[in-house]
Amino acid sequence: MRRIKYFAGQHETKPIKDQRELDALYGYFLNHIRDAKTDCKRYQWERNYMLVHIGLNTAFRAEDLLQLRVVDVEKGYMSIKENKTGKMQNFRMNKQLHEDILEYINKYNLGKYDYLFRGQKKYVDDKAYIYPINRQMGYKIVSAAAEAIGIPYTFGLHSLRKTFGYQYIKKGGKTLTLMKMYNHASPDVTLRYVCWGKEDAEHDREAMYIGPKGMNRKR
Repeated sequence: MRRIKYFAGQHETKPIKDQRELDALYGYFLNHIRDAKTDCKRYQWERNYMLVHIGLNTAFRAEDLLQLRVVDVEKGYMSIKENKTGKMQNFRMNKQLHEDILEYINKYNLGKYDYLFRGQKKYVDDKAYIYPINRQMGYKIVSAAAEAIGIPYTFGLHSLRKTFGYQYIKKGGKTLTLMKMYNHASPDVTLRYVCWGKEDAEHDREAMYIGPKGMNRKR
């Protein structure tokens, strides 16, 4: 059962298609981590980095991503019930991603039931609770990064999920498999969702060549 529900307006976000923009996005956060003047600021920037990193690599919806706890990820296997659909997501994480997450957990001594992306401490009946950052804050973190590196289209939390799908197909992943990952009803829905368009088809056609491998083509 997921813990907190967020309701916010929908944004017409787009995925990152260009590897240079992906590199710039990662670089933006890494530079801020390196230049942080206090431990608090360093934690905030590492938290923001991991929000983007895990979002890009899991394709979770924002409400599911923001509510991840240590217990959800520490063993390298994810099993969550989607907030929006009620459907289960069960999969083993990429080994490197799992190592990245464990390094972050250990560095900041996060407890088993701590949220991965901790926000402000709040008091309820004189007891202190640290809730996860909310969806509005998550959107602000991601959109500010996109603006800083010059991304010219709307880029928000949902773009992380879309970027995973676009990059998955670009690297040769199967549309039907991605459809299952997203819990979509059809491949057409999935292709529209990740903004796979005419220009992508034209690029792939230009790159496509079929011929004899390792043979002298002169006749």
